[in-house]
Amino acid sequence: MEMDRYTGKVAMASKQDRPAVNSVIAVDRNYVPMMEVARRKAIRAVATGRAMVLNPANLDRHLDLAGVIALIIFPNAKACSESKLLMGRLDRRVMKRDHYICQYEGCHNRADTIDHIIPVCQGGRTTWQNLVACCLVCNQTKGGRTPEQAGMQLKRVPMGPRAHLFKRLEEILKDGSAA
Repeated sequence: MEMDRYTGKVAMASKQDRPAVNSVIAVDRNYVPMMEVARRKAIRAVATGRAMVLNPANLDRHLDLAGVIALIIFPNAKACSESKLLMGRLDRRVMKRDHYICQYEGCHNRADTIDHIIPVCQGGRTTWQNLVACCLVCNQTKGGRTPEQAGMQLKRVPMGPRAHLFKRLEEILKDGSAA
């Protein structure tokens, strides 16, 4: 839990930092996490035959809906690549990932721009790990330099849109093998 600087109230961790209570991880045929789905939707997918329940201990597939459902597999699905997730409204997706807050240390402004951590003029690419939301002042202060060159620091390391799913899948598999 964190203290909100503006209201003084204790804020919960971000949605990506904490697992949803009633959510299930859906994996594709190659066991790559695709998305988090509501438990209700997962049960519906299994009941209609589109998905199967995965046992985290040994990755056996079954159609039994009794017990705890943490993982489901869609045997006919294939997760799209990270580069395809960059298509569309990238600026909106990066802003949403960063909660519309400037990602540079010491700044508490609302983010209005997207910044390349390693600038394009220095060979930086447009990837999830190289883009952050930031305010116009920080973006102009940093300019065409890296944060180290500009004497700035990031609040947190930017991650791809499915990074939290991979972490949660790893935790589920560890818990399943320990049980």
